[in-house]
Amino acid sequence: MKRFFFKHPVLMIAFNSYMDARHSKVLHIAGFFAALLILFSLFMGEVSLYQNEKVVKDVGLAAISMLGVFIAIYLGVNSLYRDLERRTIYSIISKPIGRSEILFGKFLGICLVLISAVVMMSVYLYLVTSFIEAKIDFALFPAIGLMIAELLIIAAIAIFFSSFSSPFLSAFFSAGVFVIGRVSGDLADFGERSKNEVFKFFATSVQKIFDLESFDLRARAVHKIPIYAQDFWYPVMYASALIAILLVFSHLFFVRRDFK
Repeated sequence: MKRFFFKHPVLMIAFNSYMDARHSKVLHIAGFFAALLILFSLFMGEVSLYQNEKVVKDVGLAAISMLGVFIAIYLGVNSLYRDLERRTIYSIISKPIGRSEILFGKFLGICLVLISAVVMMSVYLYLVTSFIEAKIDFALFPAIGLMIAELLIIAAIAIFFSSFSSPFLSAFFSAGVFVIGRVSGDLADFGERSKNEVFKFFATSVQKIFDLESFDLRARAVHKIPIYAQDFWYPVMYASALIAILLVFSHLFFVRRDFK
């Protein structure tokens, strides 16, 4: 199994990408700030009126999500560019490794980093909440799971833009798409009330095609509102399909990219 892992191009690139990103200062700084925000939520909980646990969980989950999006965009837009800048891409493509394997390997490596980062920050959060409640709140698990799925979508979007654009523009477009996805419900409401048919069509189409609001279970998990199986699995299936589509289009652009 170990021999297969290190000989398979996609897994080898994924492992190298994971090890390279794991030593990134940006990742360490993001983890540090997540720990600070979670600890700061303790203070915010103390000044609230009988809402200590809920404030800590809400702020903690928000911090994990916010910093997770930052990490996903940063790694997604820089993973391919770093190899181009260092010119290590030439030594990689000189071997019997296709561009599709490079792309999918990079994405898989970013996925491993994101999952590790979210798990690490979630452990921080659970240490704090366990100190307050003296128990583990399993109701947060679905919210954390969908948070990971959303971050993988953001990473796929960043990979898509970086397959044909510069890091700055890729980061700008990725952040913009993320914001649009998060406010797609409000955008659709504005569209329904708009008299402009073009804007109305655009706004309602965005919600139907690209809706990230369904991945946000933070409020329901914190306030103990029931979360049903379809609330979790439908977004997961949607994320899987969307990631697959984004990677296919990323491949189409990346194979045509001139490295010179």
